[in-house]
Amino acid sequence: MRSHRNATLFSCLMALFFCIVFLFPTIAVNSIPAPIIGNDDSYDKDVGLEESVFFNWTVYRNSSVSYAVTVTTEGFEAWNQEIYPSLFVLDNKTPYQIVTLRITIPKYPEVSTRDATVFFRFRLLNGTENITVTRSATAHITGVGPFVQPNYILGLFQNPLPSPFDSPFFTFIINILLWICIAFLVYLFIKQILIRIAQRTETLLDDALIEIIRRPILFLIMLYGIIFSIYELNISVGIRTSLSQLYMFVVYIIGIYMAYRIFEEVIEEITRKKGGKNSSFGRVLRPVLRKIGLTVIIIGGLIFALDAIGIQVTALLAGAGIVALVIAFAAQDTLSNFFSGIHLLLDRPFRIGDVIYLETGEYCRVDNVGMRSTRLYSIFDHELIVLPNNSVANQKIINVVKPDVKIRKTISVGVAYGSDLEKVTKILYDAAYKHPNVVKEKGLEPHIRFEHFGDSSLDFKLIVWIDQVMHQWDVLSDIRKEIDTRFKEEQITIPFPQRTIWLNQVNEISADNNNSSFEKKAD
Repeated sequence: MRSHRNATLFSCLMALFFCIVFLFPTIAVNSIPAPIIGNDDSYDKDVGLEESVFFNWTVYRNSSVSYAVTVTTEGFEAWNQEIYPSLFVLDNKTPYQIVTLRITIPKYPEVSTRDATVFFRFRLLNGTENITVTRSATAHITGVGPFVQPNYILGLFQNPLPSPFDSPFFTFIINILLWICIAFLVYLFIKQILIRIAQRTETLLDDALIEIIRRPILFLIMLYGIIFSIYELNISVGIRTSLSQLYMFVVYIIGIYMAYRIFEEVIEEITRKKGGKNSSFGRVLRPVLRKIGLTVIIIGGLIFALDAIGIQVTALLAGAGIVALVIAFAAQDTLSNFFSGIHLLLDRPFRIGDVIYLETGEYCRVDNVGMRSTRLYSIFDHELIVLPNNSVANQKIINVVKPDVKIRKTISVGVAYGSDLEKVTKILYDAAYKHPNVVKEKGLEPHIRFEHFGDSSLDFKLIVWIDQVMHQWDVLSDIRKEIDTRFKEEQITIPFPQRTIWLNQVNEISADNNNSSFEKKAD
């Protein structure tokens, strides 16, 4: 009986020994604090084709235990991926480590979204125990074209036809035919309705605009229908994106063509309203605006077109900005004259053929206003004057033919004291009214003023309006001749300035005595 008890006790002790030997390591491992993996980043990100995206985790030691860490991932194998560092040690010297997962999207990916699992395996240094912690990451590809449900007609309802006509290929054919019908209906709407409406208007601009957009819109509808139908064939995301980029590139190129044609038609309409191609606007400003519009539309459209197909234009724009700045500094005088010419043509302070009076005292006829200079004909000197546009725009100029060709001039007349003022006034009126180029209409008739009592004369002022500014010099000369003739007939004197000089006799006697003394000394 006692031996049986001893045997039982021995068995219990042995079982306890084996439990301690084999279960203690497991208990010890489970009691070791697991490392901390901080979620310091966003793990659901968007990325474009042929671009890279980064996911970051910070791994902390979180205990006195040292680990050898291995990092791997599953789910991003079809894309270019890189983990760094993929193997490192957490110990006293390196208590934490930042782990980065870099994903680079290929040009032709198969799917637009992928989910991945990242495995962090921690192995005790100087031991065989392992701890595995997982994290997830998701990448979405942007700009991959519209989502199209398979076997859907126009993206609205599923193909109802029986097999095999419900396959993606037959759905593609059906969509192509439907888009052709849609394009034809749009063409008929433009031709039968919009053109008829435009024909009822007075302007020709709307007719030209409809003619410009009619064929390009038909082509764009057909192209969109073809690309949209190709999406039904379950092609890869990369091919779908390339087709979308191709479509947008074609849209911008056609947009450049339509924008320039519309801009040209608008310029032509403005030219017609400004007097036609022979006007100053048509001869000078119209060609300049066409060149500027062509340059801006083409360059702007190409920038958007290149951006649509994934070509970065930032460096190109920066370089163009620097070049433009250098050109602006180097040609600032030319640019100043250029913009001054545009200002003169738009503000129109004078027109071709107008007579202007410059600050230098010259009467000139405007012959031409160019983009760099203005050509003037000096009426009195028979000379051609060429002035830079900024000089013309920045000086005071009197347009003597505006608001009309009449001009107001004044003739000053002085008569001797004692003259018959009523007779003088009548002679002045008669001389003015007698001339055919003097305006006699009400409000502009000749007017006479007795100005003041002068030193030698009674001063009058004859004010007349002359019907043509270029007649002023001949008219004034004729009136002065008539006044002089009538004054002689009526014995009215036009005095000249007079001065009376009184000599002091005392000063004269003193001067004579001085002269006599000087003569005696000389003898």
